[in-house]
Amino acid sequence: MKTLYAACLSRLGLSLAGAAELHGARLDTVKSWASGRRPVPQGAWADLRAREAAIIDGSEAMREGWEAAGSPPIEINDAEADGVALMAAADFVLAGEGEVSAGETATTRLARQARRPN
Repeated sequence: MKTLYAACLSRLGLSLAGAAELHGARLDTVKSWASGRRPVPQGAWADLRAREAAIIDGSEAMREGWEAAGSPPIEINDAEADGVALMAAADFVLAGEGEVSAGETATTRLARQARRPN
């Protein structure tokens, strides 16, 4: 990473193309910000802060739901999550403790096992 902006993109799980979409900017513009060739406008920093806030809010909501459910094993279907939801899940998992299962839910796994012949 060459710049603070590039480090922020990495921390938020954003590619250059994803950042361009977030900002409503052209890809070559975002590339110039990430390389340090052009200064990053304040509006772009606000977009990144809003994404970070959405990630934190999602993570806190997951923790509240998890605790309300009695702190069961953590199961996240990462194939169905969007970028913010996946980053929120990562924040939740890394900030906590307990068994983690990613990729499919227990319901999906049980349904698949029920279809197997004995």
